[in-house]
Amino acid sequence: MIILGLIAGALTTGCWLPQLFKSWRTRSTKDFSWLYLAVFGTGILLWMIYGAVKGDLAITVTNSLTLTLTLAVVGLKFWLDVLKPRVRARAEPPAGGPPQRSVLPVDARAVADGTGDPARAEM
Repeated sequence: MIILGLIAGALTTGCWLPQLFKSWRTRSTKDFSWLYLAVFGTGILLWMIYGAVKGDLAITVTNSLTLTLTLAVVGLKFWLDVLKPRVRARAEPPAGGPPQRSVLPVDARAVADGTGDPARAEM
């Protein structure tokens, strides 16, 4: 019976791997709600504790692995949805601030945007 439990646990735990890889590849976890992750993670933690109390290796091991993968998704979501936008917001100049000056000479800027004569550019 323990083999059946380990196979079932491996399949349900393994279902998290494609989602984790896709979230990493696309750098998007917006489809995961924080509430879902909290409720699911709590349920998995309780199953893990239940398995440990009952001495059921299949329940304990597979739910430990599932909890680890769930925490990886939580960490990725925190990084992508909370930390990264804060860093990006600090790097952007404030709205309404002075415009950025170009380091190119005037004629070279005109050539760069396609409005000037390349023969007259001072590059």
